[in-house]
Amino acid sequence: MSLATPEELKQLTVLYAEDDENIRKEVAHFLEHRVGKLILAANGEEALAAFTAQRPDIVISDIQMPVMDGLALAAAVKEHNSATPVIFTTAFNDVKYLHQAISLGVDGYALKPIDLKQLLATVAKVVALLLKTRELSVSKAQLEAYHQAAEEERHLVAELMERMMRPENLHDPQLKYWLQPTDVVSGDLIAMSRSRNDKLYLMLADSTGHGLPAALNLLPVNHIFYSMVSKNLPLSLMVEEMNWAVKEQSPAERYVAAMIACIDGHNRVVEIWNGGIPSAFFIGADGEILHSFDSVNLPLGILDRTFTAQTEIYQWNAPGQLVVYSDGFSEAENLTGEPFGLGRIKQELKQAAAPDRFTALTDAIKAHLDGRRAFDDMTLMLVACG
Repeated sequence: MSLATPEELKQLTVLYAEDDENIRKEVAHFLEHRVGKLILAANGEEALAAFTAQRPDIVISDIQMPVMDGLALAAAVKEHNSATPVIFTTAFNDVKYLHQAISLGVDGYALKPIDLKQLLATVAKVVALLLKTRELSVSKAQLEAYHQAAEEERHLVAELMERMMRPENLHDPQLKYWLQPTDVVSGDLIAMSRSRNDKLYLMLADSTGHGLPAALNLLPVNHIFYSMVSKNLPLSLMVEEMNWAVKEQSPAERYVAAMIACIDGHNRVVEIWNGGIPSAFFIGADGEILHSFDSVNLPLGILDRTFTAQTEIYQWNAPGQLVVYSDGFSEAENLTGEPFGLGRIKQELKQAAAPDRFTALTDAIKAHLDGRRAFDDMTLMLVACG
């Protein structure tokens, strides 16, 4: 086991309790030049008073002393601060003393007549462990402080993300949504807004990764969405501005998969741009897929200013529902590693009546996970059309 260095011993305050004056002077003479500060006591009561007042780093004590013996002193010291090392000097080999000392958690022993070099070695060994324990305690405290600060930051960002999604907009009667982050902060973002001519715009954005870094990547996308919907600007122009903002403002290899849609109920038209999001479906009253909006574009932030957004338009003849979900939803794995999958999504949509499809899907994936946390953020949106 490692020993404390002379320099480390010089940093410590040592309390030494011994009722025999000659032994006390001899040991004190030996220790006073080897430790930072030496406090002397003639009995346990004096030692405890000194300990309370001066808080030494280590206590060396004889066992048998008047007024208060070493065992009572050690018990009081350990009760006050269990991390303070206590070393006993004793001429006794009585099992009774040893058992009591062990039960008190005493850290070392030196037999009388005291071998001063052996005593110093015992002190150095105990001090080495003390310093290592203190070092670990400091590191633990620093880690806990860092963790607390990080948690506070994540909760602040989570609150920011919630505000970004403008919950008041998401209460639109046409929309049902479910967003389940895998972390405090979600890397998925949904947005919804109506233009002045009552067109319904919605967006599902899925940033690379999850948590705080992913969330920060969504800030420019969210701002552009609400700003350009309020100005009634074309969907293609909105996508191009989003692409350049992510390209310019995000770190390298950070991109945003996104699906942006415009639903024109008056003309029964859905216009969609899909870049990296799983295929969205327009389903009829019977649950059959009438149209699939596949991802035929690269995610936002990969191409430069030369990028031109091409949207896809679908006109419905009868009322239906638009189903949009993130890859975290379809790829969520159960206990055996089986993903939820596209087939199960289609099955639930087909089997459930139109008013119940959203609940059927969310209940099905919860049952699939069976209380487990998914590895990626999960988002589902269902929009009534017509």
